[in-house]
Amino acid sequence: MNAHQYNIPMAQFGTPIVEKWVMDSFYEPMHFHSEFQITLIKKGRGSLFVGNKVVPYKEGDLFLFGKNLPHALKPTMDATESSVLNTCKATTLFFDQNKIEDSLRTIPEASRIVKLLGYAAHGIKIPRSKAKYLNGHVKELTDTSGLDKFLLFLKLLNDISKNNNIRALSSKATPKSMSKKANPKVGDICDFIKQNHKEVITLNMVSDFANMSPTGFCRFFKAKTNKTFSQYLTEVRIGSACELLHNNDYNIFDCCYGSGFNNLSNFHKHFKKHTGMSPLEYRLKINDKLMDC
Repeated sequence: MNAHQYNIPMAQFGTPIVEKWVMDSFYEPMHFHSEFQITLIKKGRGSLFVGNKVVPYKEGDLFLFGKNLPHALKPTMDATESSVLNTCKATTLFFDQNKIEDSLRTIPEASRIVKLLGYAAHGIKIPRSKAKYLNGHVKELTDTSGLDKFLLFLKLLNDISKNNNIRALSSKATPKSMSKKANPKVGDICDFIKQNHKEVITLNMVSDFANMSPTGFCRFFKAKTNKTFSQYLTEVRIGSACELLHNNDYNIFDCCYGSGFNNLSNFHKHFKKHTGMSPLEYRLKINDKLMDC
């Protein structure tokens, strides 16, 4: 079961698009879309699959998803009745991330918002204390229109950007600092790693590709990405393994070696470190077969 693209029916006018969800279950398949998404959980609990991470969600949680980031909200199931414990309620905002960034990029006072939107490529969870305060902003957006709605939306983004305790959820997405647009050399290196991560790939191979000495490459890569080469390679492989685990045609052995790991023990160790569960637990969760008691 691979993540598939979902098209948000965006209105011709109005930023953001506001949707109130009241349903038996959220849209559960792993999916992605070109629109930025902000979701406030009003009722319900379960597991959020985002990139290569799985985190719990419950009432009061506020999440931000950058464009094209695979994600899915899986409600908790009752162990005896196999039914959703509670009606799922949420308020979700959709908007074109590029348009917001482009309109704010020349405004120095908006630099924190632009940085926030780039950081959301990983998915972001807002601390509950801050989310409780922002709940009022989200509610007001549902009752506002026109320019007032847009200005209130910018205030929401600005208030979120001021929080120093937001945490990235997934390591799978490539942050803007590693994109070709921001740094062509780093972007080429990351593309090389992604294209070759399923094979044996060494520090010497990557440093040769970058036309640097191994020591010089390590300093350069860490300075530009805040990650070591081995950390980034492992994250790419874990992301690849997650995609393979969504497809039930592949067993755990296939997912291990198909994502570039050279033994099952190493694969299990790194997978649990990054996702908080074993590969089998991850597969059961994504397929709704692991239920909370």
